[in-house]
Amino acid sequence: MTAMASIGIHAWATYLLVVVAIFAFASDRIRGEITALGILVALVLLFELYPLAPQAGAERIDTGRLLAGFANPALIAVLALLVLGQGLSRTGALDWALKAFLAVTGESVLLAIVICFAVVLIASAFVNNTPIVVIFIPILETIGRRFQIEPSGLMMPLSFAAILAGMTTLIGSSTNLLVSGAVAQAGLPALGFFEFAVPGLILASVGMVYLALVAPRLLRRRISPTTRFTTGLHRRFVAQLSVGAESKLVGVKAAFNALEIKGTRLILMQRNERSIVPPFNEIEIQPGDVLVVLATSKALGELQTNYPHLTFNLTDESLPEDEEERKERLGRDQLLTEVMIAPGSRLVGQTLEEIGFRQRFGCIVLGLQRRSHVIRRRLTGSVIREGDVLVVQGTRESLQSLRGHRGIIVLDGATQPLPPARAAEIAGVIFAATVIVAATGILPIAAAALVGVALMLATGVLTLRQAAFALDRRIFLMVAASLALGTAMMDTGAAAALAQGVIALSGGAGPAVLLSVLFLLVALLTNVLSNNATAILFTPIAIGLAKGLGADPMPFILAVLFGANCSFATPIGYQTNLLVMGPGHYRFGDFLRVGGPLVVVIWLAFSLMAPMLWNLGR
Repeated sequence: MTAMASIGIHAWATYLLVVVAIFAFASDRIRGEITALGILVALVLLFELYPLAPQAGAERIDTGRLLAGFANPALIAVLALLVLGQGLSRTGALDWALKAFLAVTGESVLLAIVICFAVVLIASAFVNNTPIVVIFIPILETIGRRFQIEPSGLMMPLSFAAILAGMTTLIGSSTNLLVSGAVAQAGLPALGFFEFAVPGLILASVGMVYLALVAPRLLRRRISPTTRFTTGLHRRFVAQLSVGAESKLVGVKAAFNALEIKGTRLILMQRNERSIVPPFNEIEIQPGDVLVVLATSKALGELQTNYPHLTFNLTDESLPEDEEERKERLGRDQLLTEVMIAPGSRLVGQTLEEIGFRQRFGCIVLGLQRRSHVIRRRLTGSVIREGDVLVVQGTRESLQSLRGHRGIIVLDGATQPLPPARAAEIAGVIFAATVIVAATGILPIAAAALVGVALMLATGVLTLRQAAFALDRRIFLMVAASLALGTAMMDTGAAAALAQGVIALSGGAGPAVLLSVLFLLVALLTNVLSNNATAILFTPIAIGLAKGLGADPMPFILAVLFGANCSFATPIGYQTNLLVMGPGHYRFGDFLRVGGPLVVVIWLAFSLMAPMLWNLGR
């Protein structure tokens, strides 16, 4: 611990800021970009108001160096790849694959799933895995509906497979690019495109064997709220009732049993763009209100008789045959479905009232599901986030308008693929050329990605506004702040002192043991932090650890890279986990139950593989 005692106040202040960043990013009580900005401000004030005398041969830490992360090539590459992914998504460049896929699989459920995951594995190695997961969520939902498989059995493996495939190439995950950037910033050669493909493929193969043989036994069957409402012995239908001026309900206080008919329950009242949910606080029903009622088929018949001045619209079209005539009289058919808010959607950050959802799409929102929890209170005032699942009701025509919105994914298994347009072909060619140029080393990945973005803008595949919308300010600020912390860790001696402390505590253990401990530590933290932040924070520590041991830094760098990609144990560990949580109707514990053992499996595989690949001593 002598090394820890010899470091100065700047190193201790850096440690404190790292701990603050870890807890702030993990708690999610403060928005990640706000935390990142606060960390940057604290670092700038620390080194400007109390300058650190540079060591021999080192540069002075000043505002310019601390803010250099904003121009880091790895960060530029990540942001540019997000824009390229937006181009593929908006143009429907991969829709033709969905059509061919459904045509080939026929009625073989095993073939359908195998082909689907094979495509995900190949694509996620070269395309940012978030848009891949977004594309395949409705595909897998279609497969599940066709073969009577609950989405909970498919969605989590989809996310995990995409993460595993992302371990194999430099652009497979933003984490890989950022580790490479941090390595270059530390004065070492940046990682090559396929430099870690062999160990990455070994770990991905081990993970896929786990997903195929073990995960299905651990996954719990989760049934969607829509299924609960519309199946079973006591099947109920969701009906939309428009209150007329002469209705007997005008002036009646809203309550669960306001309709006073057995088998009915008032679950929501819509007044203009305002959704009123239980408890209704004695609000009186007014003409023009829309009542959303959960009721049995028999109760719906009584409602028609008792309240002739209500306009009925059923949300389900599978009433028993003897109810068909009644359905004709009740008005135009309505459908109940679920839609997910896609990453980069323009609806993110707005409330339903600000969106004008009912007027814009002709649909009424019955509920909002976030991270498997249904939000019932303050529905109208809830700000829409990426990955939210909305339970909506509307006609076939109105639901078709939802399918036409690129920021919304309809999860009813009926999404029809569109034939690829000219823009889709151009987007596909540009992206393929970008990957080839980067993989062959003709241009650095950041330069190739920027050229690809420029070509998409020049050819009209994306507008400047659409490209700007694809940029993620959270990644922009969090990565820049993490790189600044990395600079402070390296130049204040904090990383070297921490590495020496780990070596001292290990009691003389060899590089293989320390490498295994480092991997496990990073893998555990990446599930409570941003994987990008974890990778950047620990890369300088890993380099310092290797230097302290006099060992090759590459296995230690890859321990951080692979460990930071092990975001399986929590839904907050990686964005794709959050995306599948709603469609799969998972709970937080489901990820721990299935993803936790996967983290252990990958850790053990790496610990056994590393000594053989890099000739490490025990």
